[in-house]
Amino acid sequence: MRKPAVFLAVVAAVLALAGPAFAHEEISPKQFPTGQPTFFTLSAANEKDVDLNKITITAPQNLKFGDATRIPAGWTVDHSDTAITWTGGPLKPNQFEQWGYEIEGADQPGTVTYKVTLGYADGKSDDVQVQTTAVAAGGGAATTVAPSSGAGAMTATTEAAKANGGSAARTRANIALVIGIVALVLGVVALALAARKRGAGGPAAPAATGGGQRQDW
Repeated sequence: MRKPAVFLAVVAAVLALAGPAFAHEEISPKQFPTGQPTFFTLSAANEKDVDLNKITITAPQNLKFGDATRIPAGWTVDHSDTAITWTGGPLKPNQFEQWGYEIEGADQPGTVTYKVTLGYADGKSDDVQVQTTAVAAGGGAATTVAPSSGAGAMTATTEAAKANGGSAARTRANIALVIGIVALVLGVVALALAARKRGAGGPAAPAATGGGQRQDW
């Protein structure tokens, strides 16, 4: 009886830890250019059985919040350069709401991870990690690396994004070469089979003449 109980306890612990990973919080836009102020929308759903009455978003390292915020009806806001807290509502179970904020701008491309804390009427709270991606202004999508330490770390992109064009061209050339080699091999095989068939179906030897008959030449 002890083994099933231990197993159920382990499963419960794993599900409790995995809970934030399946949360429905989102920040849009998913990508934004570096070096300029940007407005974002934070969407959050109340997946608990009690009211949601507080949301705090913490800025990633080396990134500051601007002054502008979006405050839904019934909520108030308190914000600084590094954290914004909305309180009020409340947001009832199985409903969602949207809050807005501004950043001054990201210094470099990379993954930006925000810490979002959801506070409930029963005094409990959940922490979730929500990501967006900063891309070089005027360039294509950046190649991002997950933060190596601490919530909210921003990581620089690699130079791989700059080499995408040349890499794609080399890939197409290699594919064409392989197709050409395969076609050549198939052609040689077809010629060999045709020659073999011709050899097997050549003209038959002349039939022998009847025994003892005299031939006039």
